[in-house]
Amino acid sequence: MKETVDLKRIIESTDRYNFHAHSQFCDGRDSMNEIAAAASEAGLEVFGFTPHSPVPIDSPCNMAAERLPEYYDLADRLRSEYAGRMELLTSLEIDWVGDDWGPHIDFFQKQPLDYRLGSVHFVPNQEGILLDCDGRFERFSRYLKDGYQGDLRYVVEKYFEQVLRMLERGGFDLLGHFDKIAGNASQADPDIENQGWYEALVDDVISHVQSSGVIVEINTKAFPERGRFYPAEKWWKKLIDAEVPLAVDSDAHYAAKVISGRDEALRRLRSYSNL
Repeated sequence: MKETVDLKRIIESTDRYNFHAHSQFCDGRDSMNEIAAAASEAGLEVFGFTPHSPVPIDSPCNMAAERLPEYYDLADRLRSEYAGRMELLTSLEIDWVGDDWGPHIDFFQKQPLDYRLGSVHFVPNQEGILLDCDGRFERFSRYLKDGYQGDLRYVVEKYFEQVLRMLERGGFDLLGHFDKIAGNASQADPDIENQGWYEALVDDVISHVQSSGVIVEINTKAFPERGRFYPAEKWWKKLIDAEVPLAVDSDAHYAAKVISGRDEALRRLRSYSNL
């Protein structure tokens, strides 16, 4: 198994990194070549590609397993092309879909990755059917009504249950957008993140992160359009007080957005260190 890169060392030494980006190998809209060029132009020193991993269910957003060799070959060529200007890292955003498929399984542990990003997008309904709760609210609202029997609290609690289980099984270095469910859930119920039971779920994640040693990602993708981060800024002080290492990532799907929202997130993070 390939030795992983020390992400904590990177985030302690520079702000000019990004560990989360997508391209033509999944649901990204630009090629790896275009995204790497944009990252270099933006002055990034370390940049990681994280196509959505293969999954054992039908998903148009995820990479097909047979494309992994092509991805690794292109990543190696780009790594050589940018050597001395920008360090390019090879990773996957590995979807947790259950105990039989997540970052911890041999399939992903044996991949030649510089680090592993673990994320939850799929949430089982009351019948155990996995539904993708990310993406547009219009689709989520249909799933909520027809797939989850209209039970929003069930969806949110089940989402966080998946996050906790992924943390317990381990096998990854960076936890992606751990409260992403709030993006759609807060549109269904704008007050949901103010509920005591919701905050207790966040606290449970932070407790599990402390014992796991993983880095928590502050995802800036939604900031330009929706003015919010994942995790929500209201939880950052809890993470800082818990001494959880934080990485600020753009989750870019377009070359033009390789640093989108990062500068603002970093500025706000620095303000907490002055409290």
